[in-house]
Amino acid sequence: MGSKPTIRILRNMARSGGTLIGKCIGCMDSVVMLSEVHPKNLKVTNPMKQAFEWFGLISEKDLARWKRAGMPSALQFLTICHMRAHDRGDTLVLRDWSHLDYIGVPFVEPGYGFELGGLLCDAFEVVQFSTTRHPIDQYLSLRSFAWLKDRLTVGGYLRGCAEFARYASEHGFVRYEDFVSNPDGELEKICKALQIEFDPSYASRWHTYTTITGDNLNAGGRASDEQRIQPMPRKPIDDDLLREFRESEDYAVSCGLLGYEL
Repeated sequence: MGSKPTIRILRNMARSGGTLIGKCIGCMDSVVMLSEVHPKNLKVTNPMKQAFEWFGLISEKDLARWKRAGMPSALQFLTICHMRAHDRGDTLVLRDWSHLDYIGVPFVEPGYGFELGGLLCDAFEVVQFSTTRHPIDQYLSLRSFAWLKDRLTVGGYLRGCAEFARYASEHGFVRYEDFVSNPDGELEKICKALQIEFDPSYASRWHTYTTITGDNLNAGGRASDEQRIQPMPRKPIDDDLLREFRESEDYAVSCGLLGYEL
């Protein structure tokens, strides 16, 4: 019996720079990236539509057959995408929708695990890597989402951060802050971890790469229309909120594991 095929997954929390990093990797030669994939919800980010309209991994015949016989499972769908990318000489990378595992709001209750990896691990050798961002900056950016207003609690958010930090610290990660200061060097680390070839020509293409989810100027991001990768100043945080963070054990755990200042 032969060894299992390898599937590659990049994990990141919402508003942690994952779209920017995803654009840099997705535009690399021979890489195909499906964005924000999670077994619990294939409708919001619609990876099947991505596979059909953006990358040609799904055909009109597939859609017609599924309309008659029923839609494939998430595992079946991703297996088809992997095989077809491989057959044409491309490497499929899945950008995990880790928000559903660790925050969940407003879609699901978080399970604090790696559900996509669990779905795929019997059929594939799962190679994964994570990117992170300082919990305060990530939270301040998350608050710009109208659909999170009055639903995201600081306590719930910080618990998810701590659980994700535990996973990332055990399995390998790159910090967004280090990436924006040294894009080539940090991207090479990510590519090595994911077992894909680093393509330096990404630097001239990433800002025109549009086949990715999350690249929405109306979603509160500040870098969607940028053409340079560079550090951005922190948004101001009021004293009461900062105090609430610093009184949280989960915040201390997250910063300690990921090497951030409190």
